[in-house]
Amino acid sequence: MLFRNTLAQTSSTLVGYLFSFILAPVMISRLGLDQFGVWAVTGAFASYAGLLDLGVGRSLSRFIAIYDAEGESGRIRECIGLGLIVVTGVGLVALAIAAAAASLLHDQLGVISTDEMRIVGMASVAIWTLGGYFGVLNAVGIGRREMVAPNVAILVGSAINFAFSLAALLLSPHLAPYAAANAAASVVALIPGYLALRRVWDAPYASLPSRRLSREVIGFSLKNQVGWLAELVNFQTDKVVIAVTVDVHAAAIYEIASRVVMGVRSAAILSVSAMIPTAAARIAAEGGHVVLEMFHRYTQRSCSVSFPLFVAASVSAPFLLVAWLGDAPGESALLVPFLTLAYLFNLTTGAGSTIAIAAGHPGMVSLNAILVAILNVILTVALAPIFGIWGVVGGTVVALVIGSVAFNFRVLRLFRIPWSEFLASIVPSGALAFGLAIPPAALAIAVGVPSSRWSAALLLLVSLTIYVVPYWILASRYRLLPERLTLGAARKPPGSSSQQPAS
Repeated sequence: MLFRNTLAQTSSTLVGYLFSFILAPVMISRLGLDQFGVWAVTGAFASYAGLLDLGVGRSLSRFIAIYDAEGESGRIRECIGLGLIVVTGVGLVALAIAAAAASLLHDQLGVISTDEMRIVGMASVAIWTLGGYFGVLNAVGIGRREMVAPNVAILVGSAINFAFSLAALLLSPHLAPYAAANAAASVVALIPGYLALRRVWDAPYASLPSRRLSREVIGFSLKNQVGWLAELVNFQTDKVVIAVTVDVHAAAIYEIASRVVMGVRSAAILSVSAMIPTAAARIAAEGGHVVLEMFHRYTQRSCSVSFPLFVAASVSAPFLLVAWLGDAPGESALLVPFLTLAYLFNLTTGAGSTIAIAAGHPGMVSLNAILVAILNVILTVALAPIFGIWGVVGGTVVALVIGSVAFNFRVLRLFRIPWSEFLASIVPSGALAFGLAIPPAALAIAVGVPSSRWSAALLLLVSLTIYVVPYWILASRYRLLPERLTLGAARKPPGSSSQQPAS
């Protein structure tokens, strides 16, 4: 079930990033880098509105998993009701703030008028709010470990957004119509979300939450919220700092590099994306003794999948950017490898953080998140005026490395896991991923930035082939990959089964 759920999560998310990947060069061509940068910065501000939901949206699937394991269907309905109420309240407050802040944003960023900035800001908040409703509806299927239907809804929603966005760009080279089209797409996307809810859950779908449940969920969520705050600091604040200390053009270049990195990171963390509800249900049903087995297995499996993704993106960055955009704007070809390797280090905490949350220790994740957030803000704000965009990158790298080491230390101590177990889970995959990167890295250094999309696409294909094929063969041979992703599993005829348990 875990493999099927992870595959469902992976497919929908990768399709969404594929649409975003296709759309980005059209956006830059039609809107220009400056308007593209404004969209990135206003989207970052809108994401901060999510702090007002007290972390409820990101915690629902965990509570639904527990209540489902305990047969408490009434409490699941209360969770849905609580989520809808919180999202509505936050959305109304954030819309008012976006309308009032339009003049300030115009003065800081320029590029578009105050009226257009108001439309863009309010549209960004509407997109977040409607996405919040969508997330509440999907939390039921995810929490009950029936993830196919909600992820089909995500896939359909991504297709709707892509169609609306492309139509808006073809009709107008201005940012305001594009933002409005995205907001309209989010409204339409609620339809497949509702249908997915009906598929996995019986009416009545929601009920008013009791005070007891609200206190329980919100108390947990507040602790978990700090972790998401660090995500915002690491993934959104950098663009704001660059826009303020350098300019919006530099923020746009950073956004391009960041989109590549975040696409790879999202694909990588999907290796543990289905773990929180699954682990929470297992711990509730079987007890805490299952933690050690889950930690070892899923750290090894997640690293064996995520490491090569990050290394491949890093060594092939010049080819990837030119094949994607037709050019590598500014210093994006260098930004991608540095950001990629920083977030690769952070992914060693993936299995530990999801198990800690599932086991009821969100405070540990939150404390580490506070450390990373504080370090990132201090370092980026201090270094950006001196080194520009590279000061932001350097601050982010240092903060992530320190935070990752500190968190892994605390997880191992909490669950009494020997360091030898942790190292045995990450070193083989890491050694293989970096060792096999030498040939494609040498190719990238020798060739440099290609001059055309066709040559870049050919070089990207060659680079990925000489890296991925040997890694797949060797990682399969040494049993590092999940069983169903090994070379042997790919050779099996349809309908055959492995005698080893699926990972």
